[in-house]
Amino acid sequence: MTTASLYFDDIAPGDVFTFGPYSIVRDEMLAFNRQWDPLPMHLDAAEAQVRGYRDVTASGQYTLCVKQALLNKAPWHEAVIGALAHDEMKFPRPVYPGDTLSLTIECLTKRVSRSKSSRGILKFAFHLFNQNNDIVLSYVHTSMFSRRQASPY
Repeated sequence: MTTASLYFDDIAPGDVFTFGPYSIVRDEMLAFNRQWDPLPMHLDAAEAQVRGYRDVTASGQYTLCVKQALLNKAPWHEAVIGALAHDEMKFPRPVYPGDTLSLTIECLTKRVSRSKSSRGILKFAFHLFNQNNDIVLSYVHTSMFSRRQASPY
């Protein structure tokens, strides 16, 4: 795979892309949790331990934001038109302060848009892993991408 901008035409089922790492900083995570998801296990270590966690945990939304920060490094920014679906979303393990996360994206399927031939639909499997290679987030993502313009020559 090239590091140049990728379009629909450049991506094939089976292609795998990896991004990261991203280190989870306690203060950043707690600030996010306080503002957006102030559940006890997201803010207080003692409360988190009562619920069976070893420390405070990241909210699912924070975990999605970390995934997005990693995804923003993908070489297809110019081609993305929009997200169409997030399916089968799972958070199988908690994210803790000090974790280091990495993102793997695999292209599952592709097809040219039925209504606009200048666009294509790609379906991806997203997996966000911690430093122990445990999945902390997974889902199937469907996006619309621009197709590479035909050469004028």
